[in-house]
Amino acid sequence: MSSRSLLAIPAGALVVLGLARADEAADRQRKAAEANLAKAEVGKLTVAETENLFLLTPLPEARAKAVAGHLQKAYAVARKGLRFDPKDEPWAGKLAVYHLPERADFTRFMRAVAGAKPDDPYHVAVRGDAPYVLSGSALPAKAADADVAAELGPPVGAALLVARVGPSAKVPEWVRGGYGRAAALRAEGTGGKRFGEYKKAARAAALGGGGSYPARAADAWAGDRPDADVVATSLMDYLAFGPPAAKFPKFLDALKPDENGNIPDISAAVEAGGGKMEVFEAGWRRWVQAGMAVR
Repeated sequence: MSSRSLLAIPAGALVVLGLARADEAADRQRKAAEANLAKAEVGKLTVAETENLFLLTPLPEARAKAVAGHLQKAYAVARKGLRFDPKDEPWAGKLAVYHLPERADFTRFMRAVAGAKPDDPYHVAVRGDAPYVLSGSALPAKAADADVAAELGPPVGAALLVARVGPSAKVPEWVRGGYGRAAALRAEGTGGKRFGEYKKAARAAALGGGGSYPARAADAWAGDRPDADVVATSLMDYLAFGPPAAKFPKFLDALKPDENGNIPDISAAVEAGGGKMEVFEAGWRRWVQAGMAVR
């Protein structure tokens, strides 16, 4: 794996990134990345490539390579959790991960390339031949590589989930974001500080205390609790990596629209993967209280 400055490379030469022979799909995707950055008028970036993705970031080469390595782990965990058939790929080629912490760059890319308002911290686009995720998360200059990867990993997991369900499906944000965060946390390691803080927050949300009532599954999609993101992450973690994991594909399939294009009821999808709501919530709380072990 190696990296180079994207806009310092002559047009058409972006294919030379340290990998012996790139396939045609990845070659097209690198050229699409060049075109996207030019369209958004983004300055020089560094490119670091792994087996399944390439990262485009303003970080220097050594740091870009380190962050890309973290993201590859997040990709692998997210793919495994989604129960992809070993013979299936979420898309041809590789996933581009655009890291644009400068607000002006992020805004121009969202408007010029994504065709969306820059209201969200990240964007997922997996339709077409050049799948990508875009993150505008800004971190302090002294942020560690793992901290940068912790911001970029969730969109990678979200992209894989959207591809698994189907790009045309309207997957709720709490599902995409919750799964992405859960997979990224698992990939970083369950013995670290970040996962420990997550476990503590999930326990407080699930069991209540300190003036807060115990969360319910509906709080994840209502989004009206201060810790709604923690609830969403923990619920998706439970569905994908906890005791109901074997039935997680049923949850994913239940997110797909029917033959008439009707959007499914999210409660029904949760019950498809985790059982009746009261049973699901009780199992989730027991799992959180017991330490959130992977099954």
